[in-house]
Formats: sequence, structure tokens, C-alpha cells
Amino acid sequence: MTALYADASAILRWLFAEKGERIPLTQGLVATSRLVEVETSRAVDRARLAGYLDDAGAARRHTELADLLAQLHLAAVSDDVIRLARATFPVNVRALDAIHVATAQVLAAEVGPLQFWTHDARQATAAMSRGLDVRGV
Repeated sequence: MTALYADASAILRWLFAEKGERIPLTQGLVATSRLVEVETSRAVDRARLAGYLDDAGAARRHTELADLLAQLHLAAVSDDVIRLARATFPVNVRALDAIHVATAQVLAAEVGPLQFWTHDARQATAAMSRGLDVRGV
């Protein structure tokens, strides 16, 4: 069974039940960077501050998010991840995206091939440039 890597956009699409293809979270090992804990929590708070969620709705989403993250393998931002994220990419890549791609590379070296799930086109390009099997875009 192929391992899966979920970036923040993949987790948020699932959490907010957004339209489009979603990562199959019940399929074997699903991993992400610990960075996602911050990214997704901030996204829930932004939705509340923008008026898309009331206080009770935000509280429910935070609880759902905590339950979801408890099911995932949360990978540390290790020295290897930082080294790979700092290395030159052949495409324009943002810092957080580079950390996600590098984390997936480290995990793939440990567990074998994995699917890199993102709904962000720029991050997908960065992941493809590093040879990852990208899904969700």
C-alpha cells in the first residue's frame, strides 16, 4: 500500500468539506509535517475572523482538526528536512512549500514511494520537480 503525504491544503479541503478530489485519509499511512498543525489552526482562525465561522463553529472545527491530526503521522522538521528545503529548486517555491516537499522526500526515503497530496499548483510543481508523485491538483 502506498503511503500518502498531505499538505495543509489537502487537510483543509477535507476539514471544510470543500468540493474537489480529496485525499483518502483512511488508506494506510498518511503523513504530514508538524508544520501543518500551525498552518491549519491559523486557517480555522482566519475563517472565524473573516466571518465564515462563528465562535462555536470555529471551536468545532478546531476539535475536528485535532481529531484528524491525531490520526496522522506528524513528521518533525528535522535537520534533513531543513537541508533539503534549503537546496535549490528548479522552480519558484515558497518557504513553507519547500518544507512540505522536503518532508515528503525524507519520508519517501524511509517508507518508499508515496503520493504527495496538495491542491496548490505552485507547490505541486515544486514537488514534481523533486520527483514526487503529486495528486489533488
